[in-house]
Amino acid sequence: MLTTIAWTLLIAGSPATKLEPQVAREMTEVIVAINKNLGLESWTVEGQEPCVDRGGLEATAKDVAPEDARACVASAIEKGFPNLGKEYTVGIPMADIGPATVFAIGQSGAEGWGAYSCDPSRKCPPTKLTAGSKQAKRLADRHRRACQDGRTLWFPNRDTACTGIPMTSAAAPSAPAPAKSPAARTPSAASSAPAPWPVKE
Repeated sequence: MLTTIAWTLLIAGSPATKLEPQVAREMTEVIVAINKNLGLESWTVEGQEPCVDRGGLEATAKDVAPEDARACVASAIEKGFPNLGKEYTVGIPMADIGPATVFAIGQSGAEGWGAYSCDPSRKCPPTKLTAGSKQAKRLADRHRRACQDGRTLWFPNRDTACTGIPMTSAAAPSAPAPAKSPAARTPSAASSAPAPWPVKE
């Protein structure tokens, strides 16, 4: 009996079995603050004006550059989150069109815990990464893929969040591809193109 109790306590000690309420609350709040500034998770529908310019719908939509997203996140977290970088790190995976989502990964006393983004109508408290729930598995997978992707934005940095996970995908170049010159067109393409005005005989 005593052996069983001792073994249970030993396992419970690593990682942290309990998350400090202040840290748990802060992890959730920092995700909401970043979501609002980046216009993620339907916060624009709630009337929240994002810091980034995503344009309108369909043809008027705009891509958000990594540097613009980083500046907006920095403005969202500049105050009010004293445990950021001490008890947790924030990751923002980037898609071709801009930031895709937000999550927080615990460290130090919050090791083994994490929280991820969700709609304003839902409550998404931190969860233990080793839990068997769907939420925990989704967060663990999101964390691993974000660490492997060089485009992911990290606050304050990637080091503590991705220990032992190698980066397999480098950041995409931000410079646009050079336009093709007229001389680069193939003869068949040039001959099949209609003349811009009637040619006089």
